[in-house]
Amino acid sequence: MKRILFVDDEPLVLDGLRDLFRKQRREWDMVFAPGGPEGIAALGGAPFDVIVSDMRMPGADGNAVLQVARDRQPAAARVILSGYAGREAELAALTVAHQFVSKPCEPARLRGIIERACALPALLASDRLRQIVGGLGRLPSPPKLYWDLTRATARPDVTMQELADLVEQDPAMTAKVLQLVNSAVYGSARHHASVHQALLYLGTQRLKALAVTAQVFLAGQASARGIDLEAQQRHAANVAALAQQFVADPARAEIVFTAALLHEIGKVVLAIGAPDEMDEVSRLCQATGALPYEVEQDVLGTTHGDAGAYLLALWGLPLEIVEAAQHHHHPERAPTDIVVAVHAADALLHEVEPSPPDPATSRLRVEFLEQTPWGAQLPRWRALARDARPH
Repeated sequence: MKRILFVDDEPLVLDGLRDLFRKQRREWDMVFAPGGPEGIAALGGAPFDVIVSDMRMPGADGNAVLQVARDRQPAAARVILSGYAGREAELAALTVAHQFVSKPCEPARLRGIIERACALPALLASDRLRQIVGGLGRLPSPPKLYWDLTRATARPDVTMQELADLVEQDPAMTAKVLQLVNSAVYGSARHHASVHQALLYLGTQRLKALAVTAQVFLAGQASARGIDLEAQQRHAANVAALAQQFVADPARAEIVFTAALLHEIGKVVLAIGAPDEMDEVSRLCQATGALPYEVEQDVLGTTHGDAGAYLLALWGLPLEIVEAAQHHHHPERAPTDIVVAVHAADALLHEVEPSPPDPATSRLRVEFLEQTPWGAQLPRWRALARDARPH
């Protein structure tokens, strides 16, 4: 049975949650803490699978609760559920919460978020993934630059030059970010010679996403074998540029962009941590025509989707980004707009490559998509993919 901790200082809210999830009592062992201090005290007991906390509470706010949760129960999924909390508080929550959910939230959506979050501890507890990651020795470190940029952008008086200065403290990162922003995928006719220019062109959210993916690929360059990291990075950038066009809401498009950039970093993790097994995966794919994710489970006992999700979850990135990495080949397992957009962009770009795969091994889950509202978007998405020249 999954253990869920709800923390809120409003008794009526807790009563509402009890009523809302009454039917889940046979599946969830639920604890209701009437405030931040009480929530922190509960974290000293048996482990929870998911922690859902309000943001604005006296004594200890949601950030304080989730900071303690991160330290005491790092395998638990952490969700902030809040009304208006202010830009600074919301951005601060990104460093401790896997997902930020705004009130009011539809009951079905909140239930779905919690159900999917319940899968995160199981992922983090995977013995096989822990074995692979534990043997790396060169695991890409948590993206300090990403969080430095996040904290800086929480300040209303921050300047573009200050943000550029943060990136430029790392010469290798600066070079990689400039390489990416000047690649043809971003469609800019102007050459960007400085991070400051890149920031003005891209905006802060995309720069943060580039900082994350650049760090992963930089870490892999010295140690990964049997994988063309430059080709992987170009593909990720192409998928990001296409996937963001599949989402109408600009705020959601920003999340899609980040998720798409990171959707296959698990390949880097496996190439570093299990090189012999990945060589065998490559050999079997060439011999049988099977797709890599279909072979990885048999050879490694896990997949690059799970490996990427494991790394991103350890870093504490938002749950939707973790889900996109884990389920981009199987969107039916987490049918959100973020996962579907990344899946469709990835699959459709593979279809329009110079040497497309055999239709029998097409990556696009057409049957699933046609049973959803996204099915009506497929013709438009295919046209966008055809217009997106592979670079």
